[in-house]
Amino acid sequence: MGKKEALTLANKQYDSSFTTGNTHFSKINKSKAVWWHEIPISKINHDTLTDINLLLEDKHGLRWLKVSTAFLQGFKVRERKGVICLELDINTFQNIVGPARVSFKSFIQ
Repeated sequence: MGKKEALTLANKQYDSSFTTGNTHFSKINKSKAVWWHEIPISKINHDTLTDINLLLEDKHGLRWLKVSTAFLQGFKVRERKGVICLELDINTFQNIVGPARVSFKSFIQ
């Protein structure tokens, strides 16, 4: 499934308003059991965007994490790309990259 299909499915499944502007989509990485996201700093610092939706595809379908942009402000930025990188373990929902090794379980909808 691609991002467009995931957005359509999630909008029906969760009766919500997922868009390319407020949502990031990831499949399980082929080399290790994680979901990888690169979230632009511009979205995190956006005045009207209070949450970033993460749609995570696994063997059961889609999982939705609604993450506060304020929560993401403490993560390490890849300055060259202007993004925050998240590598979420598929079993624990814990970020396993960088110093911010925190759980994202509380954001599961």
